[in-house]
Amino acid sequence: MLTNLRRYDVQATYACGLAFFSALPCLAAAILTVQRYHHDLGQIVYGSKGMFLPGLLGCLLASMLLSGIGLLLGLNSAGQRRNDKPKRSWLGFFLGGSILSLNIILLLAFYMLRLERPM
Repeated sequence: MLTNLRRYDVQATYACGLAFFSALPCLAAAILTVQRYHHDLGQIVYGSKGMFLPGLLGCLLASMLLSGIGLLLGLNSAGQRRNDKPKRSWLGFFLGGSILSLNIILLLAFYMLRLERPM
């Protein structure tokens, strides 16, 4: 059951939780890219018919969505007078922003280093 998201302390709690949970798909995407990276070629190699690309993009999209919502909720509730949990707001804000930045870096690294092989 959802609680009232108009309250700033509830927004702070959700911001912190969403930012923490966004680290899991980000970690999965990082593991997928490191596993497919070939040092000899200097590229991320994947097959055209496999499930690597939808899995990677799904992990990145899920993590970006969760971290973005955590970032915005933390930003909205951080400076409010009625928020009795400002540390959670700031933690959600900074952790969400950091994980969102990591997701963008992973997406750009994949885009720049990809090598699709027909299988």
